[in-house]
Amino acid sequence: MDLPEYRQRQARNFYSHLRNTTSPVHFYWQDPDHPLPQIGGEPRGPSGYPFQGDNAIQLAMASKAQGFQDPRWMTYDQAKAAGGTVRRGEVATKILSWIGGKDGKPYEPILLSVFNGDQIAGLEPQKLQALTAEQQATRQAGLDALLPTRKKTPTPEQYNARLQEVLAERFPDSADPEEQAQAILRRELASMTAQARLGLPRQANPELSVQLKPYVDRRPNWREVETAIDDAQKALKTIGIEAMVYEKVVRKEVQPDVAPASEPKGRSRTKAKAQDKAPIKAKGKEQADDIPF
Repeated sequence: MDLPEYRQRQARNFYSHLRNTTSPVHFYWQDPDHPLPQIGGEPRGPSGYPFQGDNAIQLAMASKAQGFQDPRWMTYDQAKAAGGTVRRGEVATKILSWIGGKDGKPYEPILLSVFNGDQIAGLEPQKLQALTAEQQATRQAGLDALLPTRKKTPTPEQYNARLQEVLAERFPDSADPEEQAQAILRRELASMTAQARLGLPRQANPELSVQLKPYVDRRPNWREVETAIDDAQKALKTIGIEAMVYEKVVRKEVQPDVAPASEPKGRSRTKAKAQDKAPIKAKGKEQADDIPF
């Protein structure tokens, strides 16, 4: 699958979820300590940094559709480096990555196959713990960007109300139904991400599917999808609501599959055993890379 085909499939998938009210913008939660409960939190890579833009939406939709609760996503090789193994038969999800940028060379987009932590056996489980000092500082900076704390700390409802005001200013209403739907989509994308990062409750909007219908019915091309998501991310950056960085997935040393020197006779059997396993692993990796979406 080439890049244009990927973009078209991604756009069709996005519109389908909007129409079926299963898109991330339809997610809601009441427990501020567990935002995005349907997918385990904001999707992130083994570095601890969350995915950005359309990759974040793509992985959120995949998590919701397949019932994943682990927010971590990684490639076959990254899972192996962390001491895990992708389970046989698991289907990868495609995302967009970039290579290049060295020696004056331009960045070029490539497609990557990634797997959720729930698809990987032997991966260290997540540590459930309170926010670190750095994470709390990032969260508080985002809250203060909405309403600075004075004598009395604002309530979650007050933060949410101010967030909606700021986003309405950023993406104003329009008399044209389709333009109005585009503005609402951008607000909802930004609002959902902000509420997840800041630990604010998110209420379901019963009118959202009707409000977005003019946009969904026209089914704009993938560039409009990408632009809407990018606009929402830029709005959050302008406001000052940044993503939290989590603990890295620990890399593990993979022990070589060889026999001890004191047992030379078993070496050939071990080597043969390793060779028998190799085609299976290679086949699993190839299969994951061939899965289109």
